Amino acid sequence: MRARQSVFVAVVCIAVLMLTLGVPTAGARGTGGPAMASGSSHTIIVKPNGADDTANIQAAFNSCTSHDWTCTIQLVKGTYHTSQIAVTGFRGSFAGAGQGSTIIQGLPNLASPVADPFWAALPGPGNPWPVMFTFVNGAFSISDMTITDTNFYPTLGWDYPGVGTVTALWSWITITGTQAYVSLDHLTAVGGAGDQTIPAGNPDSFNSVNGVTFEGMLLPSTWSDPNVDQIPLTGTFTMTNSVLIGSEGAFYFHNLLDSTVVVTSNSVESTPLPGFIDVSNTQLYFIGNTFTNIMYGAAIVGEQSVFKSDLLPSTVYVIGNYIAANWDGSGPYFFDFGVPNGLSSTLSAVISGNTVVSDNSCGCYSWETSVVMGGTSLESLVMTGNRILGGGSGVDITNGPGIAIGNTVIGADVGVMVDGGIGALVSGNVIKNSATWGIAVQTVLAVPFNNHIIGNWISNSGAYDLYWDGSGTGNVWAHNICTTSSPPGLC
Repeated sequence: MRARQSVFVAVVCIAVLMLTLGVPTAGARGTGGPAMASGSSHTIIVKPNGADDTANIQAAFNSCTSHDWTCTIQLVKGTYHTSQIAVTGFRGSFAGAGQGSTIIQGLPNLASPVADPFWAALPGPGNPWPVMFTFVNGAFSISDMTITDTNFYPTLGWDYPGVGTVTALWSWITITGTQAYVSLDHLTAVGGAGDQTIPAGNPDSFNSVNGVTFEGMLLPSTWSDPNVDQIPLTGTFTMTNSVLIGSEGAFYFHNLLDSTVVVTSNSVESTPLPGFIDVSNTQLYFIGNTFTNIMYGAAIVGEQSVFKSDLLPSTVYVIGNYIAANWDGSGPYFFDFGVPNGLSSTLSAVISGNTVVSDNSCGCYSWETSVVMGGTSLESLVMTGNRILGGGSGVDITNGPGIAIGNTVIGADVGVMVDGGIGALVSGNVIKNSATWGIAVQTVLAVPFNNHIIGNWISNSGAYDLYWDGSGTGNVWAHNICTTSSPPGLC
């Protein structure tokens, strides 16, 4: 209930904000370039010219921001061709005539940034970021358009610290700065094959690292580490009814502070690493999305304390999503790296009502690969009412507390894995046809203590329905319905 209330409040707040800032003026007329309407609220219509539309679209944004207007920049039906566009302080709406009707196509051989790394200086003509649209600060919506780049090498190359030269885009859209309020709705973003591959040997390659990024990237003048010293971004960010295909990460939230994120009713395909890194005092909601062809990564992956050590507690909610994974892909999984480095956990996760299935339509899936969902070293982890069909460890609780109640796991390698769980509760789960163990409590990364395995129904496991390697103390097994266990007597 609390999650639903928070999502409702966040969406209403964004709706009110966008209605206030982005009201279009009726009756505006357009030409091949920007055309300005009269009145206190402005509509600028841009039509495609059939060649290079960068200057016209950039001029529309510049006109809005230089006059401190609230604008609707309206793109009509047609195909636009652009290089990089950068906007600071935009207020209003950037709208097309519909997904598949208004198409923005990246031009080939996009210019390289001057700064190294590229985010060491603001985006603009003197330092074009490897991003099709970069927005710094502002309060705006983007809707009803398709953005795509099909070039194998979309940029002339740029340096990524620790990686080397990259010719892929960083993203199709990047929102950065210190404070922004952004709503994306009915947006389609489609990438193509490229040279960006994680990890090496991935059967797919991508020409964009990310689809849409919401990232505190700006650096202070005295920066020394380009990742650690990035200034956080604060705001409210929503993404709804959108289609994201063919990038390493469909969406990427990084270095957020005091923020709310709502991602709901989207379709995500062939993007192995969507998710977030280093969020502080931030709530993230991923609700009712569809993820297909997830490989070599997780449908939603979150990593805490990767670059930052001063993060405040944050919570991610993953509710009611459908996930089809193959080629070592998985469901949602979250890591808190602060614990191994002597820091307190700051990330909590609620994973509820999701369906995760093994998708072998590519002919590349085998049962040993992972469709796991769970977390490692989290402050708290709650997994309830999920359905996991096939794959490796169905539900995973590693090196920390966790609750797994009322999940159904069929055809996994291990139905529920408790590796170094501390006070975990595994109860009321239905686990069938596991290749090895139905429920396992063992030491792989950490020693399990005070875990309670109570009232589960486990059947037809390949090795044992219940397995405990004897490590740790205070582990309790009671009232489980099963037939085999190691050691004997756990059923």
